[in-house]
Amino acid sequence: MKKLLLLSFFVLPFISFSQGNVKNNKINWIPLEKAEEYASKYNQDILIFFYKEDCPYCDKMKKETLNNIEVIDLINNNFLPVRLDGYTKDTIVYNNKTYGNQQAESSGRNDWRHDFYFEIGKYNESIITPTIVIMNSKHEKVEQFTGFQPRIQFIRGIKKLIK
Repeated sequence: MKKLLLLSFFVLPFISFSQGNVKNNKINWIPLEKAEEYASKYNQDILIFFYKEDCPYCDKMKKETLNNIEVIDLINNNFLPVRLDGYTKDTIVYNNKTYGNQQAESSGRNDWRHDFYFEIGKYNESIITPTIVIMNSKHEKVEQFTGFQPRIQFIRGIKKLIK
């Protein structure tokens, strides 16, 4: 019994620590509030993925580009990733400013964009879904990727931003 106990003290740490090299197979999405807090604390950029329910290009972006292991590693290792429904009815507070959706929830419709999405993700005074926006720790927009981004194109664009 003592030999088995001693063996477990020596073998278990190696089994546990060997798991450290396993790559994550999904993006570690966090709430916007946490990303904002960590961005200023650690001087790190925020990646915001704006999507819409029942959006074919959003689904394609999720399945093809954001599901790629190289993309996942680039995002998880270099950004604070946030995923937001650009048409949510939730109130969003960012950089001490409150944003809402002008369409009442009681209308039962979900076809009006959120003010945060419009302000942060607008492109030529309109919005295109999906959109990825990179914000720095000072809440300034650094880059924007509008519409569906094929994996190769997205990787090329995102690598230019890595410090």
